[in-house]
Amino acid sequence: MLELYLPVVGVTILAVTAYLALVFMLAYAFKRPQLNAYAKIELEQLFISAIILVIAFAAWGFTSMITEALAGGPPIEIALQYLDVVINEGILPIYMKLVRMEVLLTYFNAVEYRMGPGVWNWTVKATPGLDPLISITRMLIFSFTALYGTLSIQIIIFNLIDALMYFYVLPAGIVLRFFPPTRDAGVFLIVLAISFQCFFPMLYAINLNALTTMWQMHEWVGADEPYTPNIEDTNYFYSVNEALGTFTSSANEIAGTWALPVAQPFAFSLMVPFLDRVAQISLVGLILPALCMTLTVAFVNAVTKFITGKG
Repeated sequence: MLELYLPVVGVTILAVTAYLALVFMLAYAFKRPQLNAYAKIELEQLFISAIILVIAFAAWGFTSMITEALAGGPPIEIALQYLDVVINEGILPIYMKLVRMEVLLTYFNAVEYRMGPGVWNWTVKATPGLDPLISITRMLIFSFTALYGTLSIQIIIFNLIDALMYFYVLPAGIVLRFFPPTRDAGVFLIVLAISFQCFFPMLYAINLNALTTMWQMHEWVGADEPYTPNIEDTNYFYSVNEALGTFTSSANEIAGTWALPVAQPFAFSLMVPFLDRVAQISLVGLILPALCMTLTVAFVNAVTKFITGKG
């Protein structure tokens, strides 16, 4: 990490040092105490900038060490793995099942027949009572679509952070911190880069570790297994899948497809596992990330005000 920034820091320090040396010489040459006082203040700020850099790199290493200890990997990588698990194990499989259910329910809801041979007789549905289930299924599909979109945006944000903060934002902040007109902007960029490159994904790693511990305590996963949102197999969801093969069968399995519309009108409780999954994914996909973002933004504001002394 330091290898990338040593040239930038070195050239910037040399430039500022040369500038301060020139100011000192002019102050002694022209006997201007104002220039001498200004040069001393800027020299003090140069040392403060060096201390800020040391603290920033130490914080970078400290958060990486915490993430390695908690989850066994770099902060950004662990955060992306966490989101990937939530999407591929918690959302997409259930989303595909719900889409299949909607197609099947809509199909069977459209099948009608007449009571008798005459055209004036009553027309009734072959499988009545499917409209409420179709509404619930579509509501669930919309919920999972929103969750999928939210988590996908978080993945995009982490990829942007990984591409920008380390290579562009932090070097820009280092350079700007050494020059008087842009000193506060430099502090803000340094704190912003450290916060989103290290502190923000570290909170995701803490969440992942906490969820893994909770899941192991409830015996939803094995003692050495990591967090997974696909936990319904441990209680009642597997029995539902077994009872109604349509949840996991393909649409061309006739025996399975006929089981769903016949049984569902009399068993609305069979939708409960899907509602439970929405609640569970809302916690790990919406509430915890929102908390992480709130804490990170508060951290940026607090540390920036502390360093600049403005607020």
